[in-house]
Amino acid sequence: MLKNKGDFNVSTDLKNRIDEYKLAWNSHDVNKIVSFFVDDGIYEDVGAGIVSKGKRELTAYFDAMFIDYPDFMIEIKSSFGSDEWMCFEIISSGTHTHSTLTKSTTPATGKHFSVHAASIFQFRNGKIGRQSEYYNMMTLLQQVGLIPGQPK
Repeated sequence: MLKNKGDFNVSTDLKNRIDEYKLAWNSHDVNKIVSFFVDDGIYEDVGAGIVSKGKRELTAYFDAMFIDYPDFMIEIKSSFGSDEWMCFEIISSGTHTHSTLTKSTTPATGKHFSVHAASIFQFRNGKIGRQSEYYNMMTLLQQVGLIPGQPK
């Protein structure tokens, strides 16, 4: 077993999957990201209240997200998991340049955000069956200037 950034018991295979998944996200390779999911996989953006089911919805969600945040990046701070479950602690960052995901109900501000998040993965047959992404939407909205308050 390997340690990943000071965490515990990450197998070589799991570490390789983590690295490949991060690379797909940071290169905005939607097809590669979606290829990690089972056909009826689910991505849940808990902060935004958006649930995407199946490869068509996953593709549409990720396409829209990378339009809205063209410099979106993730930095994995820690991770742990097994063959069936995995968790990332990450920092997500990007610049809010479009409003595709919100269907233009939230105006793009051109401002940058950087928020801590946690991703919980459940695997089926070696692929992602479900990924749930948790973050503080209030902090993100403050950082991009859509609600008042001191950005954290």
